[in-house]
Amino acid sequence: MADILIQAAALHKSYASGDAVVKALDGVDLVVERGAFVVLSGRSGSGKTTLLNMFGALDRPDCGTLTLAGQDLLAMSAAERARFRLRHLGFVFQAYNLIRVLNARENVAYVLQLQGMDKKQRFASADRWLAAVGLAGFEQRRPDQMSGGQQQRVAVARALAAAPDLILADEPTANLDSHNGESLIALMERLNREEGTTFVIASHDPTVIAAARTLVTMQDGRIEAVNHL
Repeated sequence: MADILIQAAALHKSYASGDAVVKALDGVDLVVERGAFVVLSGRSGSGKTTLLNMFGALDRPDCGTLTLAGQDLLAMSAAERARFRLRHLGFVFQAYNLIRVLNARENVAYVLQLQGMDKKQRFASADRWLAAVGLAGFEQRRPDQMSGGQQQRVAVARALAAAPDLILADEPTANLDSHNGESLIALMERLNREEGTTFVIASHDPTVIAAARTLVTMQDGRIEAVNHL
C-alpha cells in the first residue's frame, strides 16, 4: 500500500483584486506519495504557487481538507504551523533567500540552530550537505562570493539539512542560466533517488517539467491532468 505524504481534497482559495475576486484554487484534489518527484506546471496565475504555499503551511485555503505527514494542517494554530515547518519541511525559493552576512556553512546550519542542535553537530551536518551538493571547499564563502548556481545549491543543502519529509521549490531555476538550471535539477533528482526525499516543484521551465516523475498540469486554479511518467 502506498505511503501517502500529502492528501488534499476540494481546496478552494480566492483573493480580492480591486472589485474582482480571483479564484487561485478552484476545487483542487491531489495525493502525493512519499519519495515522489512532482512538478506542478502551468502558466503564471494557474495556481501552482498558491498550492505550493498550502503544502508549505504558509497559506490556508478558504475550504477543503489538507493533511501532510498525517497531520491536519488546517487544524493547526499559526505557532503550530511554524513548528511544523521547522521540523517537517524544506524550502527552495527562486531568489535563494540566503542570509547575506552568513557564510555557506552558517546558512545551512541556521535551521539546525533553530532546532536546538549544538554548534559542533550542526556545522558537521552543514559541511556534509554542502559536500553532497558539490560545494565542498565553499564552506567559508558568503553569498556575494558565489555564483547564482552555487547559491541555489546552498539553498538546497539548507533545505535538506533538517531531514524534512518534503522539499518545496518555487521556480528554483528561474534566476539561473540553462547550464546551472539543468545542473540543479539533476542534483534534486539524484537526492530524490539516493535520499528518498520527496520533492514538489512549481515551475514552467521545460527542463524541470522533463524531469518530473509525476507531472501535475494546472490551469485557472484547477488541476487539468496528473501524469505519472
